[in-house]
Amino acid sequence: MCINFGLSRADFRQQYQEKQPLLIKGAVDPAGFTWGDVNTLFERCNVADDSFKLAYEGIRPKHEYVERYLDIGTLRHRLVKPVVYAYMRKGATLIANKIKHEPKVSAFARAVGEFTGRQVVSSAYAAFGRRSSFRCHWDTRDVFAIQLIGRKRWLVYPPSLESPLHTQQSRDYEDRYPCPSAPCMDIVLEPGDVFYLPRGWWHDPLPLGEGCFHLALGTFPAYAADYLAWSVRQMHDCLAVRRSLDHWTQDQHLMADIGLLVSEFVQAPENYQRFMEQFHAGKRDEAALALEHFGDPAKDLVDEQAGLQLRAHSSYGLEQDYLIHDGKKLVLEPRIADLMRRIAESPGLPVSTWLEQSPVEDKQLLRELLTQFCRQEVLAVSDPAVTM
Repeated sequence: MCINFGLSRADFRQQYQEKQPLLIKGAVDPAGFTWGDVNTLFERCNVADDSFKLAYEGIRPKHEYVERYLDIGTLRHRLVKPVVYAYMRKGATLIANKIKHEPKVSAFARAVGEFTGRQVVSSAYAAFGRRSSFRCHWDTRDVFAIQLIGRKRWLVYPPSLESPLHTQQSRDYEDRYPCPSAPCMDIVLEPGDVFYLPRGWWHDPLPLGEGCFHLALGTFPAYAADYLAWSVRQMHDCLAVRRSLDHWTQDQHLMADIGLLVSEFVQAPENYQRFMEQFHAGKRDEAALALEHFGDPAKDLVDEQAGLQLRAHSSYGLEQDYLIHDGKKLVLEPRIADLMRRIAESPGLPVSTWLEQSPVEDKQLLRELLTQFCRQEVLAVSDPAVTM
C-alpha cells in the first residue's frame, strides 16, 4: 500500500502544507483494496463506540442499527445488518474513525506519517447513494483523502476562518465565518487518486450513485497554541503568575510583567526543544506484530533480507543524534544516528544493504544492534525494498 506523492517532502511543505489543496491523480494502486477488505474493516470495528457512525439525515442513534446481547455471559454489540443495508440503499454513509491495527489502512497511514512527519488518524467512508455524508463543513486537521473504490465528487471552498483549531468546529462558527458562495474546486476523485485538503477549507464530498469507499487520513502536528498553553503551565514557579486579580487599573502593570515573562520564555530555544520532546514523547506509532521474526528463540538475528524502517513516523531528534522512543529519549552514538537517519530517509531497504553501507567495521555487532532495535520496536521490519 504505497503512495506516490509526486513531489518531495520539502516541496510539499513549502508549497502546499496548510496553504492550498493538492490533487494527486493515480497516486496509489486501488487493485489491492476490495469490498471484501471494506467489509472486514467495518466488521472488526467497535460498533458501540462513538467513533463508528451511520450518517443519514444526521448521525443515526446507535439503538437503530446496533444490537446489544449476552454471549455466554459477555456483553457484546453487533450491527443489525438489515437495518444498515436499508439505510445505505436510501443513501446513508457508513463511517469508521480512529482505525487501528488494519494492515492495509496502517500502511497508508504510515506513508502519510512519514511524508508529513506528523501523527495520523485514519477514518473510512462507504456509500452507495447520492447524499452528502455531512453538509458542507471544514475540518480542524489536514486530511489526505484516498479514493479506493468508485468515484466521489468534491466541492471545495476557500477558508473563511484560517487554520482553525480543534475547538473551532465549522458547525459552531459558520454564522460568523460562513462558507463562500462559489466553490474554488469541483473535482471527481477516481480510484487511486489522493486529495490533500488543509484544515479550514470548506468541502462537501458527494457520492455519485455508485458504490464508493475512501480513507481520510488526518494529520496532527504540535500547534503554537499547544506550546503557549504548555509554557504557561511551566511558569507557575514565577510569583507574578500566582498573583490574584482585582481591577485593571491595579493589575495592568502585572499584566505587562507577565507578558514580558511569557515572551522571554517562549522565545528560549531550550524551552521550545523541551516542549517538542514532550509532545513527541506522548505519541505512540503503530507497528505490526512480528512474532516470526522476534518471538522465535531459534532466530538470534534479524533476517538480512528483512526491510527496515523507523517505527516512529517522525524522526524528530535524529539531527541531534537522539530519538524519542515510547516517551523516553534514546541517545545514539553518532555513526548509529547517521545510519538511523538514512533508514528514515529510505524505509524498506533490507538489513543487508545497511550492513554493507555502514562504516561500522564489526558487522556482526551491528546486526545484533539492529536486531535489538527491532525487538525494542525502535525499528520495524517490512517487506524488503518497499518504500513509501
